[in-house]
Amino acid sequence: MFTHKSSRRIFLQGAASLAACAAFQPANAQGRFPSKPITLVVPFAPGGNVDIVARSLSVPLTKLVGQSVVIDNRAGGGGAVGTGTVARAEPDGHTLLVATPGQLGTLPEIIKLPYKADSLTPVAVLSRTPVVVVVRANDARFKTAADFLKAAKAASQSVTVGHAGPGSPNHLALLQFEDSAKAQVNAVPYKGSGPALVDLMGGQIDAVVDQITSSTPHIKSGALRALVVLGPQAGGLLANVPTLAQLGLPSFDATTFVGLFVPRGAPAASVASLQDWATKAVAQPEFSNVIRDLGSEPVGGTGAALQKLVNAEAALAAQMVKQGRLKSD
Repeated sequence: MFTHKSSRRIFLQGAASLAACAAFQPANAQGRFPSKPITLVVPFAPGGNVDIVARSLSVPLTKLVGQSVVIDNRAGGGGAVGTGTVARAEPDGHTLLVATPGQLGTLPEIIKLPYKADSLTPVAVLSRTPVVVVVRANDARFKTAADFLKAAKAASQSVTVGHAGPGSPNHLALLQFEDSAKAQVNAVPYKGSGPALVDLMGGQIDAVVDQITSSTPHIKSGALRALVVLGPQAGGLLANVPTLAQLGLPSFDATTFVGLFVPRGAPAASVASLQDWATKAVAQPEFSNVIRDLGSEPVGGTGAALQKLVNAEAALAAQMVKQGRLKSD
């Protein structure tokens, strides 16, 4: 037989159990990752190498994380605008940056930024891509790389060359190319390779220093032609394209890497999950086949490997600033 006291005791016990359940469920909900769509911020305009890598990655990544993956292009400042956006984002692992090591290695050396080099945590290396100088296929002035070099040396800034923005890997490659060729071109910065290639095909500029990934569709269509590889010999579409060494010039390796970053302070467990998913996504045909068809290579390196690439970019940028080749604010 229930007494008033026993009824009250059962009621209080039940209330306590409900309270415990209520407290437990949100904790579980907060522990699930990802708990909402993933945003991949690309700090360049659509159509360039980094944008292509991000969009290719989003397909297998969506399946792996069980959430939709959204691409957000935030171009400007050689990648500084988009990188700053991610650096200021909530560090919960849902907003990521797809970028080159230059955004954290080069830019802090040359311009004042709303973020620091350690404002983001490297997650994984995604791809590596040969860098080339491309011209219009029907440009009779530059039938060979030798023609281009001759024109570039003929008079200072007589040849106009576009790149993806100040401090971008393309910009550094162009500066190194000038040093190697002992020539000075009229360099034109863009908000990514996509807009530069549009202007090249439209006749506004003479050439573009670009990752082969974004130039491949235009080379295949017959609109553009690769003149020289700024690095070691490459295969595929570039099998018959000479390197600087083959032209008798001092060589350097401008191979561009693209990686994945999160805001500093993201939970370690979330970062580990993202690295695992990124590594698996890079190996999937939806990513690897697309990237290879465009002349790039999937990598799948760790966050530690990506940090080494950032450090190498920073060292190169610091050296070029000291030499006066890169201007710092």
